[in-house]
Amino acid sequence: MRQKISSATASACLSSGTETLIQQALAASHARRIAINPSFLDDEKLPEAERVAVLQEVFHRNIRMRHLERLAKFLAPVVTGLLPPNLLIYGPSGTGKSVTCLHFLSSLSGMCTERGVPFRYCYVDLTTPRSCFGAFNELAIALDGSVRRYRKGIALEQMQEMIVSGLARDSGFVCVLIDEADNLTSDADIFLTFLAKTLPKRVPVRLFYVFLTNRLEWEKNLDPRILSVLKKQDMIFEPYDAMDLLEILRLRVEKALDTHRVEEAAIRKIAAYASRETGDARKAVELLVKAVKVAEESSGRLTETEVDVAEHSLEVDKTEELIRSLAPQQRLALQACYTGIGKHKSKISTGTAFECYRQVCEGAGMRPLTQRRFSDIVSFMDLYGLVNALVTSKGRYGKTRELSSSLPRQVIERMLDGRFEDQHTLLH
Repeated sequence: MRQKISSATASACLSSGTETLIQQALAASHARRIAINPSFLDDEKLPEAERVAVLQEVFHRNIRMRHLERLAKFLAPVVTGLLPPNLLIYGPSGTGKSVTCLHFLSSLSGMCTERGVPFRYCYVDLTTPRSCFGAFNELAIALDGSVRRYRKGIALEQMQEMIVSGLARDSGFVCVLIDEADNLTSDADIFLTFLAKTLPKRVPVRLFYVFLTNRLEWEKNLDPRILSVLKKQDMIFEPYDAMDLLEILRLRVEKALDTHRVEEAAIRKIAAYASRETGDARKAVELLVKAVKVAEESSGRLTETEVDVAEHSLEVDKTEELIRSLAPQQRLALQACYTGIGKHKSKISTGTAFECYRQVCEGAGMRPLTQRRFSDIVSFMDLYGLVNALVTSKGRYGKTRELSSSLPRQVIERMLDGRFEDQHTLLH
């Protein structure tokens, strides 16, 4: 009986101690909490109404005004009943092409409604690679306003008829915004020929298109006859500069964070980092999120120090992370492969790599594995893209695998010099 009481008492004490640890962790987390509304740091987590409201505030801060003025110059004639030209808009990822165009078309639609001009626009999402059928599918869904997917196996001609039917009930003007039009993986000419030549002749509405792309050379791969029919105007979205990124970040901070715990210098540094590299707004917000996480795990304030740590953390290559996560024998085997490749300046056989591996193990004071197990490690590294292992035939001498490099030169140098661990220590 005494033993049972002692066990129950011990269990109660252990439970009480665990609860105390949980309460202490929650209290410490609350004391260092910076993100009050973290959903405002990720547009995908926001309801549609709030997401639109946030984007409207971005444009109220005079961001992308020059590009809005150019869009107005090209597309404003629709308000007076004139057909605008087709647009081809270039720009790197994260420069606000889609957001700016959707904002402008929404405002344009409101003005047309006020003036009694029939106008609507639809958004075709090709941000993930699509076949010709997939592109027709997305266009049909955008036009009929549904969320259903047309089943595979339907002939392209039938898909085209569905698109024609989707526009047959409309009148006035229709703008089709096609995001990342360069992501068509096959038969792009069929899709664009239908848009440029066939569709305008078969529907009562007056169509014009806005194509968005990340690739400046995209139109060079198109049929010149399609470009001739489109009669497009070109427009370029430059990367955000530091001042634009600063305004975007300030808006995010006001919406999502405790401003009393955020230093202005830290926000300026994030904007400077992002504008120096790519001018990508998504990267700037990603760095802000990482810096907030670092701050909540350390000081509870977002300063330039936390931004520096977060920036170093984001620069760590996934390949380096994978190499750091390898078991000791796997890492020695990888080091041996690249040591042998460096010595021979070419491909090496698994036998040569195994000899290098034995020498590396001897230098590290570790016992080498058997050649069979080393061969298994090479197969693993080939699977994850750390080396290239190509099976070649030697005729009557049998087959062997030739190992060659698959990593960037900078990563190889850092691995052989042992600098991965140095950076890992700095980040943690």
